[in-house]
Amino acid sequence: MRKLLPLLLLWPSLLAAQATYTASSCSESAVATAVASEQAAKHDGDIIAIPSGSCSWSSALTQTFTNSVTIEGAGAISATSGGSSTTGTDLTSITDDVGGDVILTTTAGKSLRITGIAFVGSSLASNGMIDILGASSAVRFDHNHVTVTGTSSVGLRYDGSVTGVSDHNYFSSPSNVLTNDIAFHNGVGWNGSSESGNPIGDHSWADTDHFGTSEFMYAEDNQFDNGDVGDAHDGARYVLRYNTILQTVVGNGQMYNHGLTDARGRATRAAEVYMNVFTQPGTTGAGNPAYSINSGALLFWGNTITQYLGVVQIDYTRKNSATYTYEATPNGWGYCGTALGPSNWDENNNSAGYACLDQPGRGKGDLLANDFPSTVDTVTSTITWPNQALDPIYIWDNTYTPSGGYSGSCSGAGCLVLNNDTALLTNNVDFYQQFGTYANSGSFNGTAGVGQGLYSAIPSTCTVGVGYWATDTTTLYVCTATNTWTSYYTPYTYPNPLTQTNAPAPATFFSGGTTVLKGGTVVIN
Repeated sequence: MRKLLPLLLLWPSLLAAQATYTASSCSESAVATAVASEQAAKHDGDIIAIPSGSCSWSSALTQTFTNSVTIEGAGAISATSGGSSTTGTDLTSITDDVGGDVILTTTAGKSLRITGIAFVGSSLASNGMIDILGASSAVRFDHNHVTVTGTSSVGLRYDGSVTGVSDHNYFSSPSNVLTNDIAFHNGVGWNGSSESGNPIGDHSWADTDHFGTSEFMYAEDNQFDNGDVGDAHDGARYVLRYNTILQTVVGNGQMYNHGLTDARGRATRAAEVYMNVFTQPGTTGAGNPAYSINSGALLFWGNTITQYLGVVQIDYTRKNSATYTYEATPNGWGYCGTALGPSNWDENNNSAGYACLDQPGRGKGDLLANDFPSTVDTVTSTITWPNQALDPIYIWDNTYTPSGGYSGSCSGAGCLVLNNDTALLTNNVDFYQQFGTYANSGSFNGTAGVGQGLYSAIPSTCTVGVGYWATDTTTLYVCTATNTWTSYYTPYTYPNPLTQTNAPAPATFFSGGTTVLKGGTVVIN
């Protein structure tokens, strides 16, 4: 009997712990009522359950959570491992009629999970049908179906400094509609910076890469069907891995890294893109690359790309006014280079302005602060080049089959790397790429590009900046000094640990009772 006493003593505390709050329907008012009830007696681990049904929302659900919460629908079409196929049925479906239906703010040290819901965007939602912001490092968005129907609409958006994982989701769009299924803006509040309502990302650009760690928003095991994968800005940090990107017609299926626009917000800071499958129909002259980068550091490896114009397109928008009109300092960033500039924000080592602020292949620099026209480098208190480190792009171990009609001559199409600005971006300086068809010619000897093989085969000599992927240790080594190889990057644990630890089992309801037994914990229904 004495062995049962601790459990009996624990029983009252279990009854006062986490609880499940079930909305009476999927309507916005019913869900809002369930959220309010949960918040009135909130505990870490609470579940807000949304039952089956199809509902249209005409106003936004906005909530700040200071506890760990799961919002759980009855189920939705989701993706299988690697995003290779889909499974399930849309049981809980919410249609966005307002242009942003769910806006949730998280708290550092707390988790948020959204699972088992279909979200349909029937109106323009540039800020995301679902917008998750705040400072949580344990956000999980999984097993959902997100349908983005409007041009330039966003399905899922990450703001603040949130990190975590989006996994096993099915993102679908009509053919040839320009969409952002996921938008990454999670450098806004990086390292605790107070940039609420003012998306800047300065602190993200004053920090190192953190490659191979949990300091990113991960998107893995998702399927993206038509539309575009997404976009990034405001010092964003993200990882795309083990996803499938499918197109039924030629046109979309691209991921964009935004550079500096004509606004104050900073460019995308760092990304890893690996072990994804990008596929378009076999049509001659497919019109876009799989990935476009205008800023920051990138590791792009192990992807399979079929029937795209190119793989990684590198460019920089501040070189001219083709995309944005930049105001001169101090009211804007100005233009990089002497053609329309120069600007004191750039290093200006040549007439093109090299190196330009936040350009591809650049990383950590001095912290900038304040809005235009008071923006300054905090080290010098002036408008000056913030000493951004050379942080090259590395591209290796990718399999590429160009769109029909491209020869692979790398004169503008049919290349692994499409360099749209050779005055600013130089092979084996700002980016390093693999050898083989559509990439570097010849073979790897440690003087250029990125080689790969067993660690025992790494050359004894090397030139600074060159990379080597050791297939047996799954590690990228970079030559950091003449004939000196240094471990640079090892991928983060896959699957993401949050898919294992932030995944409460579905509740088991007992008919005629008032309690729910979930994962060994007694909670109130």
